[in-house]
Amino acid sequence: MITISASPAGSDHGPERWQTADGLLTGLVVDSTTLSAGPDAVLTHVLHEAAHVLNWLRGTKDTTTRGAYHNRNFLAAAEELGLRWPEDVEPNYRGWAAPVLTDEARQRFKSHTAALADAIEQALPALTMPRVSRPRRDREKIACECDPPRLARMSQLTLAKGPVICGVCDQPFAPA
Repeated sequence: MITISASPAGSDHGPERWQTADGLLTGLVVDSTTLSAGPDAVLTHVLHEAAHVLNWLRGTKDTTTRGAYHNRNFLAAAEELGLRWPEDVEPNYRGWAAPVLTDEARQRFKSHTAALADAIEQALPALTMPRVSRPRRDREKIACECDPPRLARMSQLTLAKGPVICGVCDQPFAPA
């Protein structure tokens, strides 16, 4: 069961989001940003999530850093489904972030992506797109006495606990 969301998806890839109910697997969310990127992006996303499902069903841990990065188990399942690690990108020390669609998978799912392009064209206008995020209003902008000043935002509750001292000019930050 696929859910379409107007809000951007989170970056948590942990297994706790997968559930089965009445024979259906739930937890697959395709967000409006992915839909806007087109059918190849949606296919890549669905195959990416399917790799997580394979590992979940197999009882195999496929993430590191509390679900933020993928390990070799994820990469192996992703390759089974038609994704690969980009040749020009090295994984960082935590793991792999985003495999890409192979040409073979693109060809195998060609008829599906054509139908998907039509579906996206119909679905996108019906979605209410999320607002662009703005700085939180409950955070106050502060600056130190450096030239140019270093800027930060901090909640008023945190600021009220005591001075925040700049490690460069050794002066307290003040409202900017």
